[in-house]
Formats: sequence, structure tokens, C-alpha cells
Amino acid sequence: MSGGHWTPYFVSSDTQETRQIVGQNIISHTLEHRSRQKRPVTVRYRTASIGTLGFNEMAYSMFGEGEAAVHVPNMSNIYLCEVNLGGRMAVGQTRATTPFRPGEIYMINANAPHTKIWQTDGHQMMIRIDRTDMESALERRIGMPVRDPLMFDPSPQAAAGAVGTLAKMIELLGTDLEREESFFVGPGGMDAKQVLLDLMLNALPHNYSHVLSGSPPGLRPRHVRHAAAFIHDHSAEPIGLDDLVRAGGVGKRSLHAGFRKYYGVPPMVYLRNVRLDMARLRLKQLGTGDVSVTEIAFECGFTHPSKFAAAYKDRFGELPSVTLRNA
Repeated sequence: MSGGHWTPYFVSSDTQETRQIVGQNIISHTLEHRSRQKRPVTVRYRTASIGTLGFNEMAYSMFGEGEAAVHVPNMSNIYLCEVNLGGRMAVGQTRATTPFRPGEIYMINANAPHTKIWQTDGHQMMIRIDRTDMESALERRIGMPVRDPLMFDPSPQAAAGAVGTLAKMIELLGTDLEREESFFVGPGGMDAKQVLLDLMLNALPHNYSHVLSGSPPGLRPRHVRHAAAFIHDHSAEPIGLDDLVRAGGVGKRSLHAGFRKYYGVPPMVYLRNVRLDMARLRLKQLGTGDVSVTEIAFECGFTHPSKFAAAYKDRFGELPSVTLRNA
């Protein structure tokens, strides 16, 4: 894989020109600049790369009141990790209603719509990641094939703890790419790419987070890995303990012991948590009126809506209807 230093800054007040340049490096989108000032909104943009990872730095100058609205109908096979370095923004899928504050990190999911509104002068970093790269990193981490799409929680995350480490890593890479003898443009690029993707998977919540919270896949016994893989492959289908025993190839007692040791819960609770995590992400991605809570429950493998609602509230501290209403 090849890498590249930062390009010279592209500066423009032409909406069409900006949309074309940024679209070539990230993804095709619509762009609208609105300002009451005589001087139009101005964009300052540059790009760099580490292997197949695309780094994009962008700044908006509103010269007073104004905004810039971006919409992507479909993030076709592209994840986009955004870091708000300054300014007030709002993000969402079809509507930009979620505040995106300075210091926060936001992951846009592949094959989903995306909408963003810059509401003030702003500055951000965006890292473009091919879906195959992200899924390969996940498969390497969990030691099993990825069947269900990897979906990150569609909420900006504050740069604290592991997310703070991710933010510092992104800052380090961006600074290094300034240097003529950049380490990461050279032989260190492959290592940097792996570390960065691992940090994203560890720090940002998604529907496989509970799998990564256990021991490294190489330390999990074969029967535990096989039963967990079966759960992820068939989570929306009717699954009983006997099915997991057959998938693992051991007795019930050994399977229970293995899951408690490596995941902290019995196998059927692990299955329930996988379904609940999938349901929460589905609810957050949809708006009221598009689908009902009951439909989501059935889609994710639950057969009793009332039990689903109780388990959901126990795990997430709110009813599924509240999650859907706030989507």
C-alpha cells in the first residue's frame, strides 16, 4: 500500500467546486452554503493518506452568520470517522438533529445516509475507511467471520478514556503526515493503519463491542468461539441452548463454564445481549413512523414484545420506544 503527505490547501467559496473536490476524495454528496453576509462561505481543505485510509482536514469560515449543509444519500461501502476540532455542528442520518461538539468523535456507518449542518465557523478531521478494511480488522480481532453488518452507535462520543486515546492517535498521525520524512508514509504505514482501526473498534460502541470486551480470540477455546460464531450468524432466528451445544461440540456444563469465563455471562444471556444490541442500533437508525418497536423486536429474534421491552430497559436504562422517539 502507498501513502501520501498532505496536499496543499484547496481554498474556495464556490459550492460546486468544493463539492466536486471533496467528493473525489471522500464520497459524492450534495452541498449547500447559506450566508446573510456579502462575503460567501469559504472552505479550506486538504487530504493525505496512509495506505487505503484517507485523511481529510476541512475548515469552514462563515464570516458571521451562516451554515453549510451536507447530505449523502448512501455511504456506499465507506465508513467515515469524524473528529470535531472546533465549531458547532449537528449530524444525523436523514435529519441533522444530534449536536456534534468540539472534541467529540462521530463514526458514520457504511451503506447508510448521512446529513450534517455546520452552524458556525468550524474545523474537523475526517478519516475515510473502506468497509472491507474495517470488517477485516474486526474479523481479526474477534476470530470469526462477520455476518451481520458492523454498525457503530450513531451518536458522537466525547474524547475521554479510550475515545481520548483514539483522538490523540489521529492527531499524531495528522502531525506526522506534515513531515517530509514522515514515518507513517513509509514502512510504518501498515502498522499505523492496524492500530488506528483497532482503536476505533475498541473505543467507539458498535454491535460487536460485547465480543471485543472478552479475552483475545486466540485465548478462547474452540467450543466457545464456535458457539459465539453460531450466535452471530443466526441471532435473528429461533435458537435454543441445544443448538449452541451442538455448535460448540461440548456438553452444556462446559459451554456454560466457557461463556461465563470468557464473556462473563451464560450462552443464552450472551445471545439475548447480541439481539438487544442489534435492536438498539436499529432503533437509533430509524425515525418514529418508519417502523414500530414490535417490528424491530421480531426482526432481532424476540418473540414477546413485553419481555423485550423489559430486557431492553434493564440493559440500556430506557424503554425502546424512548430510543426510537429520540432517533
